[in-house]
Amino acid sequence: MSTRMRRPGIVSAVALTVSGALLAAGAVSQAQAAPSGAPAPQANVVSAQSDPTPDEQVKLREIAASIWTPELAAGWNMNADVADVLSQATDRIIQCSAAYALVPKPPGFRPGIGYLVSYWKNIRDYFLAVRGDRQYKGCVVSTAAYYRSIIEMASAGI
Repeated sequence: MSTRMRRPGIVSAVALTVSGALLAAGAVSQAQAAPSGAPAPQANVVSAQSDPTPDEQVKLREIAASIWTPELAAGWNMNADVADVLSQATDRIIQCSAAYALVPKPPGFRPGIGYLVSYWKNIRDYFLAVRGDRQYKGCVVSTAAYYRSIIEMASAGI
């Protein structure tokens, strides 16, 4: 019986690097938003949001397409409720893949619409990279399945 060491592939390294960058960007933006000496505001505070601008909708659609498919994302109304579902789904995928990569996550961080539209390309590329790795693919696939009905209802205004 031969023992073979499994070496992490390039996708795992990319996933780890991008995950760390996404988490660090979230921590930095939270730290910059808080006045000195004051605690950072919680990112998961619910507030009334207006619908995303057309440019923001394009970016949100790219993120949605990387989680589900471009065809599904093309049919969704990218409203504030859909942005919130994408925020939740993004948070779940980051938490799941961070657990695999053992990357610490900033406390209380949940990516909101501002984070999603600011880092949309990084997020999309990250989801596409981890989707190709068998270990991390479970994070994206299980999140896509969990949020599929929820995002459909949000798109329909239900």
